[in-house]
Amino acid sequence: MKIALRIASVAIAIVALAFVFAALWSRTPVDVDRSTPDPAVVHANAVSKSAFTFSEGYFEKDGHSLHYVEAGEGEAILFLHGFPSYWLSFITQMEELKADYRVIAIDGLGAGRSDAPLKTEPYELQAMAEHVLALLDHLAIQNVHLVGHDWGAGFAFGLAQQNPERVLSVTGVGAPSQIALVEALSRDPAARERAAYVERLKSANPILIVATGGHKRVWSGAYEPLVNAGHMSPELGKLFRDATGNPRRLNAHINWYRANLPKPDEVTEASYWPSSSARLEMPAQLIWGDADRVFSPSYAALMQESSDDLTELELRGAGHWPHFERSEEVTRAIRAVIERERAD
Repeated sequence: MKIALRIASVAIAIVALAFVFAALWSRTPVDVDRSTPDPAVVHANAVSKSAFTFSEGYFEKDGHSLHYVEAGEGEAILFLHGFPSYWLSFITQMEELKADYRVIAIDGLGAGRSDAPLKTEPYELQAMAEHVLALLDHLAIQNVHLVGHDWGAGFAFGLAQQNPERVLSVTGVGAPSQIALVEALSRDPAARERAAYVERLKSANPILIVATGGHKRVWSGAYEPLVNAGHMSPELGKLFRDATGNPRRLNAHINWYRANLPKPDEVTEASYWPSSSARLEMPAQLIWGDADRVFSPSYAALMQESSDDLTELELRGAGHWPHFERSEEVTRAIRAVIERERAD
């Protein structure tokens, strides 16, 4: 009996210790090894057919560093990825456009080689906007064309609404403005159903992500199907798998949701960024696939209500990743909205 009690006590102690170590591990800052080049940059240059090479850098503001990649010269196009992704998300468009434009892509906080703060405040859209605008100043870029996917689209639209004097045009892929998203979630049951996963994401933590294999499902649910369908090379797929497979970094990336999306029944005026009355004054476009299980058709109508010059492009048969699934059409659309801005 005494032996059994001792064994039970030891087992309990081991479990308790494991929980302590797991808790400490989950709260440990995520380090980034910046002593070697980003493998994605190395790959992009190795397969590039252009004379312009990609280079990378880091820009720090308020103690947090953003990793960015750029190439080319001329008018600037800033690419903003979504969740779960990183700067490489728009590599096909960047490769095609860098012969005519200066293309820049960032790793948002929590993604790629950028810092991954544990607190949510640095991920608030206003804080992210100030960081990105400071980066543009650092790069001596006064005016810019914006292109975003998923969360990057919502961010791009909001950045354009708030800073019309700096944004020449804006393209969003697979997601509307944050204003339209919050409005849809507050009043459209279909949009609410499509976004039900958001609250589950917000409740995640590194231990839960590991226990449920969430970091592995990023690959199997998002990128592996693109590789299998021939929309992405196996080499490119491996880069995405490696970059999005860290559970602690993935949890930090989820802070984009925690910091900026309220529960649908808790929406207030303060929930909208930059404000519920903000408009898009410059040429803009919204691109989505009709097979996208995340995008709600109601988003387009809401976007039209707050836009002066918005075009819509619905791609038949495309899912949530049109810039991979229908890359040529998306690149043409980006060129078209830039030309539209030049003609104004």
